Amino acid sequence: MVAISETRDAQHDPAIAIPGHATSGIMGAVGGAALLIAAIGLWLWPGASWDPLLMLVKMGLSLFLLCGGMMFLMAARRPSHPEVRLDARRGCLRLIERDAGAVIREIEISYDDLSEVDLRDGMLIARDHHGQAVVAMPVEHSGDIDAIRAALGPGFARAA
Repeated sequence: MVAISETRDAQHDPAIAIPGHATSGIMGAVGGAALLIAAIGLWLWPGASWDPLLMLVKMGLSLFLLCGGMMFLMAARRPSHPEVRLDARRGCLRLIERDAGAVIREIEISYDDLSEVDLRDGMLIARDHHGQAVVAMPVEHSGDIDAIRAALGPGFARAA
């Protein structure tokens, strides 16, 4: 639910926000942990018989659960992209890195410090005058590309 004051601020804010990945790794971590516990619990649960064919099926199922759990845990640990705010009025690009909702680091870069901003194949890449990539992140919504170009202004119209 959005408060009224936040709605007014969002309407009058000239900056465009490009959010990083909003997916949380919590669900992947919980799912991965559950699969790992199930793989171990399969062997701890008392069985009715020690039939070799049943043991082979249990081993195959436990390997499948172990691999699936590890894949979920590895996917939950992927790094998230920073949030990028483009402010055409102030002529700056702001990078906001978050961890669990809290701002870790905030960097403001002037458009004068950028030599090119490339918007191709769903990727936003901003480079400084030395050719180093300052920002490289996917743009998830293709409808945002025109708004990004407008926020960058005419100086980057040819590069974007």
